[in-house]
Amino acid sequence: MQHKAHWKEWSGMVVIIVAAVFMELILGFQYNYARRQLERELERSTMTDLLTSSLRIQEVLSMAEVAVRNEVVHAEAHLNDPEYLNTIISSMVSNDKDNLDGAFFCFEPNYYPKKGYWYEPYAFQNGNKVTILQMGSAQHDYTQREFYRTAVKEGFSQWTDPYWDGDGAENIVLTYAVPITENGVPVGVLGTDLTTHWINDVVNNFHPHPSSFSMVLTQDGKLISAPSDSVASESLVTRIVTMFNDSTVERKKVGSGRVSCFLFYDEECDEWGRAYYLYKAKSPHWPILLVCYDKEVFGELDRLRGYMFIWAMVGLAVLALIVWLFIRSTRKLHAAQLEQARISAELRVANEIQQSMLPPHAMHLEDADIYGSLVPAREVGGDLYDYFVRDEKLFFCIGDVSGKGAASAMLMAVTKTLFRSASAHVANPARIMQTINESAAEDNDKCMFVTLFIGVLDLPTGRLRYCNAGHDCPYVLNNAGLESLDCDANLPVGAFEDTVYSMQETTLPEGSLLFLYTDGLTEAKNMQRAQFGSARVEETLGICVAKGLSPDLIIAQMTESVHQFVGEAEQSDDLTMLLIRYTPVRFESTIEESLVLKNDIREIKRFSEFIKEAAGKLQLDPKLAGQLRLAMEEAVVNVIDYAYPVDTEGEIHIDLQSNGQVLRVIISDAGEPFDPTAKEKTDTTLSAEERQIGGLGILLVRELMDSINYERNAGRNILTLTKKIQ
Repeated sequence: MQHKAHWKEWSGMVVIIVAAVFMELILGFQYNYARRQLERELERSTMTDLLTSSLRIQEVLSMAEVAVRNEVVHAEAHLNDPEYLNTIISSMVSNDKDNLDGAFFCFEPNYYPKKGYWYEPYAFQNGNKVTILQMGSAQHDYTQREFYRTAVKEGFSQWTDPYWDGDGAENIVLTYAVPITENGVPVGVLGTDLTTHWINDVVNNFHPHPSSFSMVLTQDGKLISAPSDSVASESLVTRIVTMFNDSTVERKKVGSGRVSCFLFYDEECDEWGRAYYLYKAKSPHWPILLVCYDKEVFGELDRLRGYMFIWAMVGLAVLALIVWLFIRSTRKLHAAQLEQARISAELRVANEIQQSMLPPHAMHLEDADIYGSLVPAREVGGDLYDYFVRDEKLFFCIGDVSGKGAASAMLMAVTKTLFRSASAHVANPARIMQTINESAAEDNDKCMFVTLFIGVLDLPTGRLRYCNAGHDCPYVLNNAGLESLDCDANLPVGAFEDTVYSMQETTLPEGSLLFLYTDGLTEAKNMQRAQFGSARVEETLGICVAKGLSPDLIIAQMTESVHQFVGEAEQSDDLTMLLIRYTPVRFESTIEESLVLKNDIREIKRFSEFIKEAAGKLQLDPKLAGQLRLAMEEAVVNVIDYAYPVDTEGEIHIDLQSNGQVLRVIISDAGEPFDPTAKEKTDTTLSAEERQIGGLGILLVRELMDSINYERNAGRNILTLTKKIQ
């Protein structure tokens, strides 16, 4: 009978559910049919846009090709008059200055003995006049360029992929060259240069949707042209290019098969999109991609579906309200039980989420061992700790949020996130603390605050820089015994927005232990309300060190001591501990080389020879040796250019060390303070004039070396580059 009564109560809901499912099936069928129609229309318009962009590019390139080919016969008839040849390229540039950025001749070596071994007249528009320069030289050996080998050695012409021309156009250019023959034998080429800036204007002139944009790639999948960061971010462009080059990405043929597409997910916008692309059949055979977002293509349809669904649900909701009013009285107790269960489940999930936000309990490095523990007093707590390694520096923090419960847990999560964000490009703990405080104090209506300790440990040297904001001072244990770290009395984070924080520093000897904790350790209370206290903490640490326990066992022993002291008393506060053992690896060099340079760019030649000689002694693979030389030259050039003020002489010391497995290069100078590791990743879509100074060089060094570490010590900038060579 009871089951029958329940069935009567819920039969109305069953009818509503069945009706809702049936309604959703109808709406789903209509939506899918309309979506397929929109997809077909999008495919047709995409093919039109891609073909149009392809024809526009071909039109510009064809005009340049015609300009070159029209002058080949003319040039071959006047090979005996090199001065007249200058008139030809000058006329080409002046007559077609809107399309041609430069025109040139390149002749076989010593073809005109009076002109020198290499003869390459290059004409370009210089203001209102045409300037002709002789570019050929031993440093500018055009016979090794792709366009020359293709035209003279192989006998045919084609456009090169874009490349940086630092001698002539001083820009990213495309080159087209046609062979010049004498009695049927190739003796040189006539060619022209085009910069690539016009490609983006051509392919992004018009698009069907506001956020759509186009990209152009080389045959081997390298980016030629992409819109500015305001249209598409560098990370999105990089992901799309990577997917395009990934043969495992599923692709779908569109229309006649000349156009294909693949789906991508834009993590920054949290949106799905699709990239359509066309391989152009004729020269230069560049893939052109049209990128659009599903939210714009199908946005109106999705909104229409949503409106229809809402109105259907409104009608069903009215019916459901009637049924609900009928059975409300019998559901109150059951609803209360479910609510209690839901709250308990949510608190368990919140605890799991909060624990997942913490770093791993343990991390082993070559130079340090770290172990952390956080035991909340309630389902969610307000304590936090975090650590990570960047540029051979260990960044760590520990903190305690005022109050208890969900509000404290939320502030804990915010503080941890701010720590990660603020320390991403800064190594000064006081500046990190300042940034966190400014964000935490803003609109702090509930007057909550956080006691926080932030430290930055330089792993190669043991130099510890730290900033304390009202937190308990950590303990340092070494051969000299146990001592409390000296900490300035700074205010907690979030109290006042204009608080100024001070940085302190010390050096941790080899084998030192740094023990950090929250007041939940010293203020743990037993049944008689007595506190665990600092004395018991120091006693337990002394016993653990005497036994030579590892960091995890020290934390376990401290936790056990607290539990024995507290007994049956309820835990009143979060118990959080973080322990760091500093164990630096000694670097025993088998090869040591030194060099002192002046801050003169001409010294790079000496440095290059120095690196070549060292690479020979180390018997490095030529490819690896080339990468190392490129990275080190970038770092040294950066110091030459920016370490010392203009017209100021200074020295740059280079120390190269290797133990046969690892190569370490230390670059030091007494110039102005400059931390290259603090620079954010360079936006390579910007022009050379818009980029920040030194950004690309540091990016290249980061890519080629295993680690890069900066320290300012005794008035000197010290940059250490490390690379595994075995």
